[in-house]
Amino acid sequence: MIPPAIRSLFDLLSRLVLALSLSLSVVACRGKPDEPAGAKGPAKRIASRTVFADEVLWALGDEVQARVVGLSPMADDPRYSTVAGRWPAGTPRVGQNPEELLALAPDLVIVASFSAPEYRAAIDDKVRVLVLDDFTGFAGYLTNLAQIGEAIGASEEAGRMRDRFVARRTELEAARPPVDQRPTVIAWDYGYVPGAHTSFDDAATTAGFVNLAAREGLDGHQRLDAEQLVAWDPAWIVVGCGEQPCAEARTKLAAQPGLGKLAAVASGRIITIPAPYLATTGEDMLELAARMQAPLLEPHAE
Repeated sequence: MIPPAIRSLFDLLSRLVLALSLSLSVVACRGKPDEPAGAKGPAKRIASRTVFADEVLWALGDEVQARVVGLSPMADDPRYSTVAGRWPAGTPRVGQNPEELLALAPDLVIVASFSAPEYRAAIDDKVRVLVLDDFTGFAGYLTNLAQIGEAIGASEEAGRMRDRFVARRTELEAARPPVDQRPTVIAWDYGYVPGAHTSFDDAATTAGFVNLAAREGLDGHQRLDAEQLVAWDPAWIVVGCGEQPCAEARTKLAAQPGLGKLAAVASGRIITIPAPYLATTGEDMLELAARMQAPLLEPHAE
């Protein structure tokens, strides 16, 4: 026979075990106390704070588009966005006030690593945030695309976009001149040039050029004096058209002091690129490559 004192101890331990089990069950159902609502599973209400995500979410198709509740302020800016004018006017374009975004009740917000830290701090503990941090070229695009696809339950659609990108890149690379016949090129933005680890560098290489700024050791986007540009004397020059007609961009380049001495200017080897292809870090980096390659492959290009 079990003494009453021992029986009482067993009863107490049993109650404690039961209470602990119930507590763990409640915690498991609720999730972590500091975990934002909607943090588990594919996002059903998506807000974008970067033009890159605006472009990807559009390209992922109708089903994904229907889940988007907010877009970046630059979604309709044709200087930077390749989907300008495509998103319905009824989809809010979210400004700089975090409360404006939170009022849309998203369960996922997509931001860039360079987004304003104070904005991030205002939303981090209130909603799930996906931070994209590589915008340096093709590999970064594919990584960011996969992250978005996984976060919103559209990995299959993102995979098809990846396959399309890889196939077009392969097609462009197959048309390039032989390695020893690839000319030098610089993208000139009135005192700034893109070097290595940039979307332009990847596009130039895919098109069949040698990015002279990268070859000379520049990394990222750097300042370059006109005198140094003349000294380097690239075989081709790429310039963005911006908001002006491309013919005017060509004329403006040739009129800059000293640049008339460049062989590329004298021979007309100037490639004008409409906005936003020089700015995009999305799928249309390959459109930049294609537009660069077209004049290179023309018979008179040699």
